[in-house]
Amino acid sequence: MKPVCALIYNENSSGFNKKTFLNIIKAIYNSGYTPVPIESEYPEFIVDNIEEFNDEYNVILTMGGDGTVSNAYEAFHKLNGNQKALYGHVPSGTTNDMGPNTYVPRYNPVKATKALLKGDVENRDIIAINNKAIAYVATGGVLGPCTYLIDKSGDKKDAGTFSYIKYGAKKFFTDPELYKNIVKNPYKITVDLGNEKFDTETIFLAIFNAKTFSHLRINPTANMCDGKFNLAILHNESDLFKILPTTLLAKNGAMNYGKDNIFTTDYLKITFNDRIPYYPINCDGDAKELFGNSNTLEVKPQGKIKQLVRKTR
Repeated sequence: MKPVCALIYNENSSGFNKKTFLNIIKAIYNSGYTPVPIESEYPEFIVDNIEEFNDEYNVILTMGGDGTVSNAYEAFHKLNGNQKALYGHVPSGTTNDMGPNTYVPRYNPVKATKALLKGDVENRDIIAINNKAIAYVATGGVLGPCTYLIDKSGDKKDAGTFSYIKYGAKKFFTDPELYKNIVKNPYKITVDLGNEKFDTETIFLAIFNAKTFSHLRINPTANMCDGKFNLAILHNESDLFKILPTTLLAKNGAMNYGKDNIFTTDYLKITFNDRIPYYPINCDGDAKELFGNSNTLEVKPQGKIKQLVRKTR
């Protein structure tokens, strides 16, 4: 009897194509699995149904953008270490940063499916912020929310990655809560790294555990299994414009930036002393309400996820 592979797909993701979808189903079958396609009915669909899916299927693949991956990580985090089904993600979104992080093509979901089902399994860290899981990155401050605010523009599915540039530039100059108000009045924060604590100002923060974000190299040598993650702090406008060419050109991406800007840790607490960011924190491309009644973000690895990746040897 063949093992069963569920494919949870999102028809609204920017890269969804019915012909490609049928070829993915065929690829699952030819890889030795019985395919079970399941349409995701709403954003928290996999979170709400993970216990049932975990018991029924040998492999759970999600197909969609990076927000879909984020929901999957949240779902497996909910299992509290009782994961039975292997997890894999087939990129089918706008920037698909999880593609390079699992060594599969960003924009060829059929090839990605084949590679994952014949690949390796890594025990990857689940990074939790105030007990909510992220897949690979969380950002706040200058331009941080643009990747989820763009959905309001109506052109994301048509323009793809270019729409981030187009809409991001527009918001940059017209929304004071994305640039002007923050640059003129940086957030005053206290950073606690467990073995180091300091006060500083910031206009942009990124917590990340991955190689790329929005096609930018943030940490090409990232190890998503080592119990550590990175923090980037941009203190002022000068930092902002210096880091962009670094992530585009430097061999080690953002990790080349500087000791006052980039930190590697296994524990983090950030306290916003004057105000919290106006927009929710951007987690893997989508908004997540993380603060509640608090002004603090506490970050730490919180469990593992058995994730399929392309064969690395």
